[in-house]
Amino acid sequence: MAETAREEVVALLAEFGGRTPQEVPERVDSMELAWLAHVLEQRHGRRLDDDTLSRIATVSDAARLLEGLRAAER
Repeated sequence: MAETAREEVVALLAEFGGRTPQEVPERVDSMELAWLAHVLEQRHGRRLDDDTLSRIATVSDAARLLEGLRAAER
């Protein structure tokens, strides 16, 4: 079964913070956002602009962004 966008975001944040997925809070801080932007840009070959990044404050926001990136690749 394919990993959901939310599961992928939580796994990335857990990896970045050296914690378990259960320990990842809903709120994304600025360092986590920078990490996510870097990884998503590398994996999806697309630059994320400041306007897009400014709309990400939570794991749910990041998951929606990832879903959009995945949809654009289809």
